[in-house]
Amino acid sequence: MADKYETSIYTKSQLDNARIKGQVKGWAQGAASTFLLVLLWSFIGAWIPAVIILGLLGFLGYKFSTSRKKSAS
Repeated sequence: MADKYETSIYTKSQLDNARIKGQVKGWAQGAASTFLLVLLWSFIGAWIPAVIILGLLGFLGYKFSTSRKKSAS
């Protein structure tokens, strides 16, 4: 019982093991969040121009179709 702290119910090896597991979990969470951020960034970067172009085409199509209906009536 030499490696057990007097005021603790855990041994030094248990604390070291928990500390290492916590660090590994932190690194895994950081890597996962970085990957998701890069994936989101590329998704936004690819879709925003496409949405703007589709919106512009839809607006022009709407304006074109409504201007023809007004002149025909």
